[in-house]
Amino acid sequence: MNGENSIYKGKLLSESSSFAINEAFKMLRTNLFYTAKGEKCPVYGITSTFAHSGKSLIISNLAVSFAQLEKKVLLIDCDLRKSMIHKIFDIDKAEGISELLASADSSIDKYIKKTKYPNLSIITAGGMPPNPAELLASQRMGKFIEFMKQHFDIIFIDLPPVAIVTDAVVITEHVTGYLYVVRSRQDDSKTLRNALGIMEQMNANIIGLVLNDVDPKSSRYGRYGKYSKYSGKYSKYGTYNYSYGYGYGYGYGHKKGSSLEEDEE
Repeated sequence: MNGENSIYKGKLLSESSSFAINEAFKMLRTNLFYTAKGEKCPVYGITSTFAHSGKSLIISNLAVSFAQLEKKVLLIDCDLRKSMIHKIFDIDKAEGISELLASADSSIDKYIKKTKYPNLSIITAGGMPPNPAELLASQRMGKFIEFMKQHFDIIFIDLPPVAIVTDAVVITEHVTGYLYVVRSRQDDSKTLRNALGIMEQMNANIIGLVLNDVDPKSSRYGRYGKYSKYSGKYSKYGTYNYSYGYGYGYGYGHKKGSSLEEDEE
């Protein structure tokens, strides 16, 4: 694969990223430190209501941000139906988590892909299996996560949207906490409420909402508008401040080319 032609070129954190974007992820990173519950290696999942919320880019940048602290970070793409992590990092998708879980092979090293970011490793989704939810809910998945926790400082898992499939909530017992991405002007409050209800029924620990693609000029979202009832319930970090289009590190401002938007397959 050729990074020069990647459609995601320039969308990952780097020295050329704007101050506001870097600070947004630093704030989100800092907030996550307080949710680790003393775990040596916390595991964080990210999901959303629908596709194209920007969740894969958000968790990718969050993983990069933690790696910049010299933390050993593992990012796993468990969105087996519509994987994006291999595209974002421009790496080979083959031999990923679906093959690892379906195989009787005890070797794991061959599935772990290094990146150009020191301390950040990735396990891609691999091929799309006929039974994604069953694979993620398997005992092998639980044992795999527990094993990887012995070798990394923090694990991030990209998961499918909950309003489409149930994959995101079948691994709740192995996840320290979930970040839930809400994209402004896409998610309606009723659907969001239903999706969060599904996660609560499955005992998912939702640690915060990430409001993405915010228009700072819109009063509807400038004070997190219709989503305010959820921010208090699922976030311990106070109110959101969108004076710059960022909510305590929880998303990009609404500028052309600046939102964490995922491309169509």
